[in-house]
Amino acid sequence: MEDFWKRGKSFPEETAKKSQTLTMPNKIADLVAETAKKSKELALEASKKADELALEASKKADELRVAALKQADQIQRQSQSLSKSISDIIPPQLSSLSIASSDPPPISDSELRKFGLTDDLRDFVGNFTSSTFQSFPFPVQDEPEATTTGTNVRKDLNEWQERHATLVLTTVKEIKKLRYELCPRLMKERKFWRIYFTLVSTHVGSYEQQYMEEVKQRAKQEEAKVDELKQTPVLTTEQSETSLKSKTSNASAEQDLDTFLLGDFDDSDAGGGGTDIKY
Repeated sequence: MEDFWKRGKSFPEETAKKSQTLTMPNKIADLVAETAKKSKELALEASKKADELALEASKKADELRVAALKQADQIQRQSQSLSKSISDIIPPQLSSLSIASSDPPPISDSELRKFGLTDDLRDFVGNFTSSTFQSFPFPVQDEPEATTTGTNVRKDLNEWQERHATLVLTTVKEIKKLRYELCPRLMKERKFWRIYFTLVSTHVGSYEQQYMEEVKQRAKQEEAKVDELKQTPVLTTEQSETSLKSKTSNASAEQDLDTFLLGDFDDSDAGGGGTDIKY
């Protein structure tokens, strides 16, 4: 291809030299014809070279495509072989158990309602924005951060609020997004949740009150059980042995009495009617 371009480059120079030596009209005509002939030859040769290059490029592309398909097929086979080896090592029941355990446990509708996660609440908090919290006129003093639970919910909340906060972060994406945007860059966690529970107090207050009353009731029942156990006398080892001996002695005496009575009854039957009664 390089020789072809060299020839094409030198052809105009040769033509110019020949035109300087020609003076006759017939020779000029011959030169023009020769130039046209050379141009056609160069064009044909260039077209052939272009076709050859295109064919070679097409072959290279086909080879690369075939090689890529072979490599992809080989990777797929290796992956299938690896999956089969793993399935042979790990029992199916254990594999399914590990997959299931990675998913969070489902939240029941009764639990959501118990902790105030109603449709009205979702609609209400869905309108919250970052400015709702930042511009809220709530005098919150800056205090040291309290510890957090495994769900990153503050531990200074009460039991009901802590569970409600965990559920609302899990099920309401708007609150989860706001908390991520605000805490701790723009406000502390304590301030965020105090403002939140102040805003939603009219929606969740009755649920929290009912839950806390149930907790108090259970605590009273537990205390009553403990008091009852405290009032129950606990026998020592000696008292237990004495009580056991007393029960054994009483049982023996009752058995002797039964034997005596039954024995007299048998004797009277054997006497043929018993003793006659005289008046």
